[in-house]
Amino acid sequence: MKSLRFVAAEGFIQSGPSAVENLNCVSFNLYPLLFKACYLHEQADLLRVLVQAWPLPVLDLHSLLGQTVDCQMDLTSQTCRLCLESILTGLKDYVLSPPRTYAKRLHLVDLTALKDVEHQPCPCQSTLGRWARTHLLTQMCYDIMVAMQDCDVSSSVFETSIDVRLNGFVTGRNYELVAQTFVLLRYCPLKLRFVSFRADSLSLKQLFYVLRLADTESILKLEIVHNVPLEATHLEVLLSKVAFPKLQSLTVPTGALDIRRLASDDDVMSIIGNQLAQLSGLTELYVGFSTLTGHLRKLLNPLNTPLQCLELANCCLSRVDMTYLSNSLHSEFLVRLDISGHDIFSSFPTCFHKLLCRCSATLVSLALEECNIEDEHMDAFIDALTCCQGLEELKLLGNPLTSEALQRLFSMLSVGFPKLKYIEMPVPRQCYSESVTYPLNDSDLLLFNRELFEEVRGQLMGIMEGAGRESVEVCSPLMGAYDSEINETSNELGVSMLKSFNSVIGNFIGCITEVNDRRSQDQDNN
Repeated sequence: MKSLRFVAAEGFIQSGPSAVENLNCVSFNLYPLLFKACYLHEQADLLRVLVQAWPLPVLDLHSLLGQTVDCQMDLTSQTCRLCLESILTGLKDYVLSPPRTYAKRLHLVDLTALKDVEHQPCPCQSTLGRWARTHLLTQMCYDIMVAMQDCDVSSSVFETSIDVRLNGFVTGRNYELVAQTFVLLRYCPLKLRFVSFRADSLSLKQLFYVLRLADTESILKLEIVHNVPLEATHLEVLLSKVAFPKLQSLTVPTGALDIRRLASDDDVMSIIGNQLAQLSGLTELYVGFSTLTGHLRKLLNPLNTPLQCLELANCCLSRVDMTYLSNSLHSEFLVRLDISGHDIFSSFPTCFHKLLCRCSATLVSLALEECNIEDEHMDAFIDALTCCQGLEELKLLGNPLTSEALQRLFSMLSVGFPKLKYIEMPVPRQCYSESVTYPLNDSDLLLFNRELFEEVRGQLMGIMEGAGRESVEVCSPLMGAYDSEINETSNELGVSMLKSFNSVIGNFIGCITEVNDRRSQDQDNN
């Protein structure tokens, strides 16, 4: 739905070269309207001129591209390369140019509303992802500093100060440019503030250095992922040396918190728990694939603020851990919970039931992938799940459930759970060979009867449609859900993993060679 004002704005931006000439005559309160119209129709040249002449104190993509009274379309998921490059180039022009029709008032640019999605809805089909946006902005900051050094700029440049809020993404490829920008931050008119900081494919030295340089007061979300060799002792040092006063969300790499690497008398987990307690705003913790057996209380009990999002997938939790979690303060506030990779009905069925009951009022997303949930557990599972009527997402991939059990589950979900939007269903057990064992290995994962699978999926969708719930999305992303960051930097991640593999093989060969040399030396001595 578009208002007449927006339709008029569309007509203005499509009027050709005269639109640029007539922009000086446009009232400043119409700039947001023209901005969205330009973005929608990919009028990149006019968009650049619009930003260069921006008369308002704030340029916030959430309020500009989100749903508005004049245009209900939400364009924040259209990370169009053509438009975003024009916006950022226009911002650079704004800084380096003298004031035009209106005096320079801009002091805040907020890019955090942009959402990277798998299927790009913009006409050009070309995206500017999170990593590319970070790289382009840091390059712009460097270019502005070079121009200021040449003294061939307006005097207004030295009086300009604009906070630029973005979700930053730092890897080995753009590390030097980002670090250099942070070093010069106090002198640059554009003050980059990472609201979300994602680090991948960095050495520990690089990670610590770039975080020490960054303005950590602005960081609400810190993601240290994949190819960063962070372990528990390193995390302890990081949290003791770098302050994160407003941090709300923390993600650590796979296997970072592994109690098997710690000495029996080492109390690092308790220390980290106390450090996390100092982060008074922390409500999200993602520690998947860490080995925490018997140590969950040490990590979570010191926290004064209850967690709302907790990922404990494949953390080898014991009954003691689940007993603690189901009785903890956190359980009453959980919004998103992932305990995939645990045999819940063989190891702690009572604790699981209690946990879901305690978080039923708040729980929105539940992930139980590869939890060995079988047909015989369906009564207990349905009983535990029934209390979570506010559930919006349910993820059950990798569980050995037959079509009959899934039909029971979907029948139950279709008559309740009014907010349910998304289900990740497992491939039914009978679609695989009888010789296949669970959890499925990579070689068996895709070897299933696709015809039978589609037939069963159709039956399950029929159950939902029969109850008027056809809007619920049902899928089976066996190769994992789409990750825009991994997709954007997959080549770099692959190279880093290959280097790590080569290093491990090199060390192994070195050890074998050393052993052979010692044996030869011993034989010669004898």
